[in-house]
Amino acid sequence: MKWAKSDEDGRFIVAVDAISVTIAEDGDFFYRLDILDESGETVESFGYKDTTDEQDNEMARLYMLARRSAHDVDSILEKLAKGLEL
Repeated sequence: MKWAKSDEDGRFIVAVDAISVTIAEDGDFFYRLDILDESGETVESFGYKDTTDEQDNEMARLYMLARRSAHDVDSILEKLAKGLEL
């Protein structure tokens, strides 16, 4: 699954068929997950007030994975390793 940067800084988006999912930082160490329908309307949102501590940890992990995917961090690290001959 390839995430992309959205128009909003710190917010990332992925499409699954006609449905989109966004994840963004929502304050210090909090995250917000939105599900959008095919017209871009938000049909469901989850934030720290809606989740358990375990779910918060999963959202933090998802945010990190989305950010790394959108910025193509793995490719950058590979290029850096080759450049440093690691």
